[in-house]
Amino acid sequence: MSIVQKAKKGTSLVEVMTAALILAIVMLGGSFFYVASTNQINLREQYRAASRLAGQKLEELKAGSYDDVTIGELKDSLTLENSTYSRNVVTKDLGLYKKVAVTVNWGPVGMERNVSLVTLIAPK
Repeated sequence: MSIVQKAKKGTSLVEVMTAALILAIVMLGGSFFYVASTNQINLREQYRAASRLAGQKLEELKAGSYDDVTIGELKDSLTLENSTYSRNVVTKDLGLYKKVAVTVNWGPVGMERNVSLVTLIAPK
């Protein structure tokens, strides 16, 4: 009589550890992707806010009288959406037109970001 040993069914410790390692690698990669995408979303929101601030200033100047647009440089600071923005308005007289450049800066030192918008304003 021969004794036939049946194969045991189930998972071994090596298989479980391999599966756990693969799962850990996938989750770590996913967390890096999540952090990177969150940072990009915040940066895009800041660019959008800076563009709005620059555009609002240009619209404000264009809506006023041509003579009220003063030549020179004007600086102010604004807080919007939990970030502080520095806005710099430079106006130059080009004879028939006034050239207005609005630059909005934000971010920590060494990693500053900026948005610039330029327009020409003519007498009405």
